[in-house]
Amino acid sequence: MTTKKILAFALIAILAVGAASAQLAFGWSGALYAEDEMGWDEQMAQFRNGEGVFTGPFVELGLGKLALGLSMNFSQYTDEFFYYDGNTWNSAGSYEMLDYDVALYAQAHFFRYDSFLDPFLEAGFGMMATDFANDYDDPDSENPLRATGYFEAGAGIGVNLGSLGVFWKINYMFPGEPVTAEYTYSDGTTTYTNTYELEQYPLSKLKTYIGVKLIL
Repeated sequence: MTTKKILAFALIAILAVGAASAQLAFGWSGALYAEDEMGWDEQMAQFRNGEGVFTGPFVELGLGKLALGLSMNFSQYTDEFFYYDGNTWNSAGSYEMLDYDVALYAQAHFFRYDSFLDPFLEAGFGMMATDFANDYDDPDSENPLRATGYFEAGAGIGVNLGSLGVFWKINYMFPGEPVTAEYTYSDGTTTYTNTYELEQYPLSKLKTYIGVKLIL
């Protein structure tokens, strides 16, 4: 199953359950990655200048003291590709690239999901990957260029003022099995499918979030 299909299925499931019961929340977060723990001032400085920060939306379903969530954080940039002609390296052009982090997670809240002071524990799994930002540049739009799956666990604290909430959380990231992709081609009479392992995305040890959410 491709990443796009997994995301679509997870989002539909969360929205379907949320429409039937419980509290649905939508928000926006920034994610900062590091190999070692950083002090609060250093974290805030990097969030302010955007250095190494992935941003994106998330959706959460609050179930009393439990919650389920899906987050998507992105970083877009321009990268130049090169090829070797046997003598020298030559530019193959510049492309808009996208690094992304997609995670499904569960939270255990010490009080209720919408309580004023909201400490919680979190665990989940996800994938970080690199791909072309534009489909017209991408020769294989079904698969990223490189990817690493991971398990994460950590804790956070939030403050909710009615339907508006803000939070900070930190997760430790543990790499999982290599991510595989499928490539299908045809010789005109027979269709073949090859499965191969993607190049690994360089995963950090720690991920810190700061976000804001609207609880419906």
